[in-house]
Amino acid sequence: MLPLIAITSGEITDHDFPWAPVAYGKAHTYTDAIAHAGGVPVLVPLIDDIKLLRRLYDACDGIMFSGGNDLDPSSYGALVSPETKDTSPRRDKQELQLFKWALEDNKPVLGICRGMQLMNVAVGGSLHQDINASVPDAHNHAASADREDFSHLVHTLNIDAESDLAKIMGNNIQTNGLHHQAVDVLGEGFVATAYAEDGVIEAIEMPAKQFMIGVQSHPEALESGVQPIWAKLFKAFVDSSKGT
Repeated sequence: MLPLIAITSGEITDHDFPWAPVAYGKAHTYTDAIAHAGGVPVLVPLIDDIKLLRRLYDACDGIMFSGGNDLDPSSYGALVSPETKDTSPRRDKQELQLFKWALEDNKPVLGICRGMQLMNVAVGGSLHQDINASVPDAHNHAASADREDFSHLVHTLNIDAESDLAKIMGNNIQTNGLHHQAVDVLGEGFVATAYAEDGVIEAIEMPAKQFMIGVQSHPEALESGVQPIWAKLFKAFVDSSKGT
């Protein structure tokens, strides 16, 4: 049986018809990356009924927490800074619940960008609400977004040689940059396993768990194109989910 992989969705407003109902979804690159790795991607809509959410969670073998909008700073005990934008408390609430269940059940988890940040916050960690405002001499971590090109490579990651990420992919991997926030204080159980050249955390993992890795970049947009080595990460995640 091919493993079912839940992919969290964001709220999408149709700018041509802002009065229309909000849509739930993600870019096709997320579902493509899971399909390429041998998994069955399942987009998770925002569901207010926790029993329905639990039913969907139970049916899936692994969870990918996708990228998107900023986390509400109240989720990590901070006041909102002027740089924080486009929050979705409803999405935060659902994803924090999904992560709590996955943590309890040792279900495989992969976090992408916002997804990595949510994983960290879920266990007591915090975020830099804006890298340029709070990290001295930081590089431009949104350079790919500025270029309007997900395939634009901006960092070479220094990956801890003892980490699961290094065992999957090796070291000195290039990646893109489309974020303005980053992990500050690590949450309980997480270790930082990759850094950008300026010292900003680019990956975290929880060694005590079967598979729990978060990456700050967007490798789902690279794995079938300019940086195919990232496909190894999605394959390892999907393979890990086969055993649940």
